[in-house]
Amino acid sequence: MAEDFDLVILGGGCAGLSLSMALAAQGGRCPRTLVIESRTHYTNDRTWCYWSDSTTQAAYPQPAEHLWQTMRVTQDGQCVSLDCGLTPYRMLAGRDFYSAAQTSIDGQPNVTLQLGTSVTGEPDRNGDAWTLCTSAGPVTAHSIVDTRPSQIPRLDSAVLWQSFFGHEIECDTAIFDASTVDLMNFLAPDPRQVPFVYVLPMSSTRALVEVTVFGATPLSPSQLSARLDAAIAERVNDQPFAILRSEHGILPMGLNGAPAAIHPSFVKVGLMAGAARPSTGFAFQRIQRWAAECAHALVTGKHPVAHQPDPLPLRAMDRIFLDVLRADPGRGGSLFFSLFSGTDPARVIRFLSGRGSGADCLAVVAAMPVLPFLRAACALALRRGRISPVKSLA
Repeated sequence: MAEDFDLVILGGGCAGLSLSMALAAQGGRCPRTLVIESRTHYTNDRTWCYWSDSTTQAAYPQPAEHLWQTMRVTQDGQCVSLDCGLTPYRMLAGRDFYSAAQTSIDGQPNVTLQLGTSVTGEPDRNGDAWTLCTSAGPVTAHSIVDTRPSQIPRLDSAVLWQSFFGHEIECDTAIFDASTVDLMNFLAPDPRQVPFVYVLPMSSTRALVEVTVFGATPLSPSQLSARLDAAIAERVNDQPFAILRSEHGILPMGLNGAPAAIHPSFVKVGLMAGAARPSTGFAFQRIQRWAAECAHALVTGKHPVAHQPDPLPLRAMDRIFLDVLRADPGRGGSLFFSLFSGTDPARVIRFLSGRGSGADCLAVVAAMPVLPFLRAACALALRRGRISPVKSLA
């Protein structure tokens, strides 16, 4: 006989666990929830980073392994250091997030995390409930939140892809400046992609060094390993080091199409369903905001909610920016350097975090070169039928 739940969450990654924690915090109002995760155990396989102020940290408290109050952007021999002390850049290690989530779930009898369990068939709706076959047996639920990727990363399913591969290394001697995060250290211009090195120093001897590429094609670790090896060699300067762990990811930057709606009681969420900010790939705080909204809907007797789209002006800005990068990746480093060097850091951080005001957006626009963005804006308007070809040439 199938076990009955109010809610089944498919996938115990960042989105699934964040919703579980938001529900667990509701105490006795928490619906009877099952989280199904195929992994048998969690490892320190991820790092989430975000800018946090007092408001967001109070609303979405998470343990941070490290934080930085200065960030640096480097391009073509030029370097700008930016003060982010009011909104420190925080690093949350996967092991700490998973541990906090499991502790929260263990303290809430209405939430069950079922590891080592796979879904063996697509959910089937019968009457007012869903039936789901799993490797641990059938379950039924009134609502389903599916955090599993609906598609694998592939060419043209997003405007661009953010691919990254990194090693956390420990050196025998002091190498790193632990006070400053190297947010973007751009490599030589590439006509096909925007490559840069990202360094999170946890101490003078330990850091996560990653190579990140914005490009039309998603890249595997083997395709990024040569650049990563070169980036580490440049920084350690022949000093011995040990690799403590590695991480790889592929994030969509501007999905081409949203997941099809199935039923109000069944929603698709996660990175492949709108969780990531298109122009940056930042997703952690957006997922926390969604988790709070979805939990509120569920405890008040409503259907679960999916990720809400950004306001139209912000969506248009993101798409125009991505179109410019895709049309001319070779100028990507100079565009980002102009953004960070020509705009007040607080405005840039609010914009990149999705909390920007109208004035912040205007400041970002003012820092960008006019002509390529004007061309991309006209092309976008033509594609969407908002202006006629004749008017666009007038």
